Amino acid sequence: MRSMRSPARFYASPVLWGLLVGTAVGVGLAACGPKRQMMAAGEIDLRKKEVQDLWIQIREWRVDRRWSAEPAAGKRLPAVKDIRRCQTPKEPSTDTCQDTCNLKDAICDNAQDICRIAGELDGDAWADEKCRSARASCKEATEKCCECTAAEESSAPAPALGRQPAPAH
Repeated sequence: MRSMRSPARFYASPVLWGLLVGTAVGVGLAACGPKRQMMAAGEIDLRKKEVQDLWIQIREWRVDRRWSAEPAAGKRLPAVKDIRRCQTPKEPSTDTCQDTCNLKDAICDNAQDICRIAGELDGDAWADEKCRSARASCKEATEKCCECTAAEESSAPAPALGRQPAPAH
């Protein structure tokens, strides 16, 4: 014996059509929405390890210089590219200032990488904190470099004004 259900009745069910149309619209919106890539857990772990390695390197450099391992906590800082420049840029001329400014460049490069990765991890509180700490280290290293080059400039001998020094008697 055949089922008594009519095929026309199956196709005419408003509830079924509503479900089918709703599902199709939902799938369409999801497919056309922003293309946000999800990272696999393993990839997130690798990115966090990279952040950790860069951050530890900054700490080691700080300790080698006899700075505190952690920078002073402070207000929210701008992007690394805006922190790493002196107000009056000057190339260092002494070995001490060259070393200090080279360290500043290395710390700020690491900070830039840490913050880029933290941005890719989108809202990861741990990575965001490492970025904040790295930016603060970049700011502190930049201040030390700028202070050093400014001190070089102020301690440089005054240029001669076209007169030859008097001969010694």
